[in-house]
Amino acid sequence: MIDNIRINHVVKGKIHTTFGTLDLYRFSITDLLKSPMEAVEHLAVVKQKDVTWEGSVLCRFNSACITSEVFNCQRCDCKWQLDKAMELICQEGQGIITYHSSHEGRGFGLAAKLLSYNKMDEGLHTVDSYMQLGTGMEDGRDYRASIAILHYFKITEVRLMGNNKRKYEAIRNAGIEVTDRFALVYEGTDQKVWHYLNNKAQEPEQDLLRHRLEQVNVQEWSIG
Repeated sequence: MIDNIRINHVVKGKIHTTFGTLDLYRFSITDLLKSPMEAVEHLAVVKQKDVTWEGSVLCRFNSACITSEVFNCQRCDCKWQLDKAMELICQEGQGIITYHSSHEGRGFGLAAKLLSYNKMDEGLHTVDSYMQLGTGMEDGRDYRASIAILHYFKITEVRLMGNNKRKYEAIRNAGIEVTDRFALVYEGTDQKVWHYLNNKAQEPEQDLLRHRLEQVNVQEWSIG
């Protein structure tokens, strides 16, 4: 049990994807501190060469984004990031993606996310749209379940795929070594996605994304 996080039950099955065959784990997890009577579903997409891991493991903490990943909404790069992470893990031959439906809409839920879309259509940035909804500037996501899953798989070293500094700090604070950290930056040409990324890069926790976008010729994408 990690920081009042209890794994109640685990189910495993294989999924055959366009990138390769992966193991999908379904975790029933209870947060004894916040909701001691509630079990929440978390997932892990895993590729493992053997019983033990070989060196540092490719890793991503993935917040669910049903609008992008299921309905192909072009407001963000979430589907692209998930697909890219799965592709890199299959190429590597090992890795893990933890997937959290409770992280939808920065942890405030799908309803808040859809309302934020309405605010963004009025010209507000992502953070400003959530602030107008009364969530404040804080991110509502909690990565203790993600850490508990890494401990379940006995992962002690990771190469982190992602732009969010809070995820990096959560892993390091849990005593797991981050041997490398690199951004997953959208490679497409949709101007709406690039506009979203440039706005998102202004958030303090997006230091790696901001640095990476500085290397991109944004004029090429005609971002407004």
